[in-house]
Amino acid sequence: MKYILIGLFVTAIAFASCKNNTTEVAKTTDKITTINANTLADSLVYGIVTHASENIDPYENDRFKSFLQDKLISSIFEKLYEGRLKAYDFFSDKELSIKEIREIEKAKGFNRSKVGKVQFNEQWYFDKSGVLNKRVNSMTLGIESYSNQGSFTGYNALFTVKF
Repeated sequence: MKYILIGLFVTAIAFASCKNNTTEVAKTTDKITTINANTLADSLVYGIVTHASENIDPYENDRFKSFLQDKLISSIFEKLYEGRLKAYDFFSDKELSIKEIREIEKAKGFNRSKVGKVQFNEQWYFDKSGVLNKRVNSMTLGIESYSNQGSFTGYNALFTVKF
């Protein structure tokens, strides 16, 4: 009987010490933070190719039928010029001025349509009702790069936009 009571007591303490891991989201000026979070990924980084290209598997090109690359890239640049978003140098994390962004656009060979990759940094978490939410912390735009012989060599980072 003594062992049963001790077992029940330990079980009661274990249940009482369990906490509900639902998520409340608090908006800060920098990013959304989760309180008592059931966070899956605080800084998940992945890249996507933004448009069909001869540089990727033809099967993969089917993914781009509904992706609006022009709209996404144009919207980003418009919001940068309006001052609603800020761009940062990919390597130094220094904030870029609107003048510096214009210089990037005026550079020889630059064209918004050459932005061929976007790297996302996201936060994934469950809300109170258990729904998975994703929040983009930043996006890095990558421009297609070619060798002197015209061979595709990869993507070079233009800048990072933080949300």
